[in-house]
Amino acid sequence: MQFLNQGLAFGAIAAAIPLIIHLLNRSRFRTVDWGAMHLLESIIRVNHRRFQIEQWILLLIRCLIPALLAMTLARPVLTGAGLLQGDAPVSLVILLDNSYSMDSVSGNGTRFQEAVAEAMQVIRAVPRGSEVSVILTGGRPIPVFDRPITDVDSIVRRLKQLNGGYGASDLPAAMDEAITTLGRMTHARRELMLISDFQPADWKQLTSDGAALLQRRLTSLDVPPALTFLPVGNAITANISADAIDYPRHAIGVEQQLPVRVTIRNHSAVPVENTRVTLQVDGKEADVAQVSLPAAGDTQVFFPVEFSAAGSHVLEVRVAADDGLPSDNRIAAVVTVWDTIPVVLVDGDPSSEPLAGETDFLSVALTPYTFGRMRLTDLVTTRTIPPTAISDEVLRTARVVVLANVSKLEPPQLQLLTDWVIHGGSVLVTSGNRLDINWYNQTLFAAGTGMLPASFGLSRGTADGQTAATHIVAQHFEHATVEFFNEAQNGDLSTAEIRQWYELLPAATTDGTVADTSANNTETGPENTPARPAAIVIARLESGDPLLVERPFGEGTVIQLATAIDDDWSDLPLRPFYVPLMQQIVTTMAARISPPRNIAAGEPAIALLSSDELLPADSSGTSTSAADISAEIPGRTIAVVSPDGSRHTLQTVARGRLQMAQFDRTERPGIYSMSLPTAATIHFVAETDRRESVPQLMSPDELNKLADSLSATVTRSSDDWLELDRLRRHGREIWKYLLSALLIVMFLEVILQQRFARVRL
Repeated sequence: MQFLNQGLAFGAIAAAIPLIIHLLNRSRFRTVDWGAMHLLESIIRVNHRRFQIEQWILLLIRCLIPALLAMTLARPVLTGAGLLQGDAPVSLVILLDNSYSMDSVSGNGTRFQEAVAEAMQVIRAVPRGSEVSVILTGGRPIPVFDRPITDVDSIVRRLKQLNGGYGASDLPAAMDEAITTLGRMTHARRELMLISDFQPADWKQLTSDGAALLQRRLTSLDVPPALTFLPVGNAITANISADAIDYPRHAIGVEQQLPVRVTIRNHSAVPVENTRVTLQVDGKEADVAQVSLPAAGDTQVFFPVEFSAAGSHVLEVRVAADDGLPSDNRIAAVVTVWDTIPVVLVDGDPSSEPLAGETDFLSVALTPYTFGRMRLTDLVTTRTIPPTAISDEVLRTARVVVLANVSKLEPPQLQLLTDWVIHGGSVLVTSGNRLDINWYNQTLFAAGTGMLPASFGLSRGTADGQTAATHIVAQHFEHATVEFFNEAQNGDLSTAEIRQWYELLPAATTDGTVADTSANNTETGPENTPARPAAIVIARLESGDPLLVERPFGEGTVIQLATAIDDDWSDLPLRPFYVPLMQQIVTTMAARISPPRNIAAGEPAIALLSSDELLPADSSGTSTSAADISAEIPGRTIAVVSPDGSRHTLQTVARGRLQMAQFDRTERPGIYSMSLPTAATIHFVAETDRRESVPQLMSPDELNKLADSLSATVTRSSDDWLELDRLRRHGREIWKYLLSALLIVMFLEVILQQRFARVRL
């Protein structure tokens, strides 16, 4: 406790005045003996004791009156265990939730508008010279300014320009960013404030151990900050969200039909009838559907889509719903439509006889005269070459390379192919009787560091059928290359007889396991070097051996087949499903663009561009050669348009033989357009998960429990925080309470004086 008028506190010494007067008056009395007094001695003794107690009570009260008066005039302030900091500058970090749930309509505008208003009121009230940093939490933590600044007006102006609707918040990551920022600040007093709608889903990843670790990080700072939670907004009762947009992942050609499936979810407890769902293709309405949604359930809508031109196209679905959260009523995806898919067939066992060469059946399967509804006749083009013909010119235009029963590659061809795969190419490696197994295992697999997904083991079975054949395991396939065969009318893979095959020993993960699904099991490697991911078993044989194994390598992918691609080791080419199987494998590999164009909000949008894609056309319609472009400048300027319409520019950087364009500010879900010098456009779609679509906020008890786990204080408004901050800086004055006590004691003294006097009479 401290005193604002410290000198007046010494007035409490006046409490001794009544005691001094009492002692002085007491010394004036003389004792006179009177003979008859001994008859009243017992009565006097009793009355004297009562009178003495009364006098001590009055004396105590009279001493208390000047002491209380002095303390009141001194204006004492309660400060707890710390010292008053008054108007000393503060280091303040505000975590401002701008995720899409903050677009929910609250009492006065959206939750985000309410959060911005609260933040501005807090920032305007900080002492002069304070340093302030505002970090947006939507998508990924992004500071509004590169460094903490002291210009309050600049911060307020910038806050007024902000919008919500960004990706779901990763609040634990945002707390980490705030702690890092606080560690670089300079003032002795530090504050950390989180302004959010506090949805439970945003905090599910914060376990009790994580909370303890986060609290230890806060307290381990040189100056531990005071942590404050400020919840905003009211809960909404109804919401409809577009949760997912799905379509086959194989390559799609011009005028081919692409079935699109959209999942719409109703988060309210009341069913919704006749909801309008619109599909837009490249910004133009292409189809409309009316759906009914069950209470707390979902439904799916199917749209058949055809594209009239090759290139990058955007599918966007919008749900016409009058709910409290409009931001999740849309979802989009990028689809690349191909004019042709160039496939290079490297034949390791050629023949002049019809259908006797290693790649003859495959070539026919990839370029049939007709293929039912899929109409892939004009989509795939093949070119058959010997292994020695692999060159930079051949690989520059290829989407997929098939190594069919190739004995081995010479070092120049191997280096060209390896670089090509690292930078996004796709290779299918098939088995056969000409393979140099030692070369494949030592050079191409290289103990799991090479491009080959699995090492070759023993040869099983015999080509002439002298031993029992095996079959493909009938199962529900999850990998995009074979999920086409989950429908019985598309063919039964288990009917094929595999007479001879190699054991494949897939590359394992770091924990020694091998993935049996198409989940992402990659490990990040150094920049410009291939990562070492886990191999993925796409399909198995009844013998237990893998038949198809895949592994990403760099930016590309490699699939390995345990048997031959022709009819030497199996009857696969003689089965009706051989044509769709080969086309599904090859076109899915060709359609896999790496880095992907459909990304999570906050992930970078990356395009790897060849020199041909960076050639600007001049007024005559001709282009500078790729060699000239590479010689002139190392990078090109690329324009990017964000979902909010803002334009950005970036420079490409060399990445091997390609140029890389990378745009990092993708925190807002939506469509990003990257314009190339050729006038072509590459689209990216950033989407976020729909965990914040659930219209549920933390209850007061849940929020208090979270605050307790992080030693935080919960305030319901900026006014409450400012009052709390004032007490932290200036303490709480208690002179009013002391004045009340003084008046009570004075009245008590009068009342007791009269009462005691009446008793004596």
